[in-house]
Amino acid sequence: MRAPAAVALPRLRPDRAADWTTPPSHVRSPPRLYGMPAPLTYHPLERLRIARPVDRYDYVRERCRGLRVLDLGAYDETEVDREQHASWRWLHAEIAAAARTVLGVDASDSVRAAGEVTTAVGSRIVYGRVEDVAAIAREFAPDLVVAGELIEHTPDPLAWLSELARARPGTALLLTTPNATAIINLLLAFAHREACHPDHLQVYSYKTLMTLAARIPLHAIEVRPYYYAAHIFKGRLPRPLASLVTLTDRALLRPIQYLFPLTAFGWIVEGRLGEP
Repeated sequence: MRAPAAVALPRLRPDRAADWTTPPSHVRSPPRLYGMPAPLTYHPLERLRIARPVDRYDYVRERCRGLRVLDLGAYDETEVDREQHASWRWLHAEIAAAARTVLGVDASDSVRAAGEVTTAVGSRIVYGRVEDVAAIAREFAPDLVVAGELIEHTPDPLAWLSELARARPGTALLLTTPNATAIINLLLAFAHREACHPDHLQVYSYKTLMTLAARIPLHAIEVRPYYYAAHIFKGRLPRPLASLVTLTDRALLRPIQYLFPLTAFGWIVEGRLGEP
């Protein structure tokens, strides 16, 4: 079957995105994605050239090294405030260890009650909602904005990311989010199961994430998958089973994700914010 040719569309304003839920009949593809080698045709048989997965924590830490970083969703109380396995890693702590300066922003009840939190790694996390992010970014003037595992928790990511782009055009953005085609849920589906955080409102595939990135818009986009992080789940199991999680990850999950990157646990998207 031959894939249809790509046709460029005009760039959409965020407030018009809903008009394009069903494209007109003469339109066969979305706009060319900034920084991508070729536009997506959205044909189910088009080949997607995906990089090999990376460790999310190591990668984000190195991208933040020496920079002034605004860390959105920095305090995840569903993780930070619960007992964890000794191998557990907190992304905000990883960022704080490498960045020149970091300011965390979070809308959790713990941060709201205190106004702001001084962490054990010496950083500050202030209260703020995604609707407040543009004003905070304008005042803080970061080199890099990190939104780690955040967009899937928010009802309208396109709206607040576009507002952020208007406030800080040219600023680097790095976001991470779980993958809709991750191996974990592919396997669980055969047992009539699904893994899902109770606060998630959506989950992104490679193509839906690229569509979101184009409409913010982001320039010079780079996308890479990240591996399943076994340490997150060790604290949810009886300690004797923790070693089984590690074994399953190394013997089964990681090799599959390496060979078939579209089954990786999540995505890392980078680019420079452009004027919507």
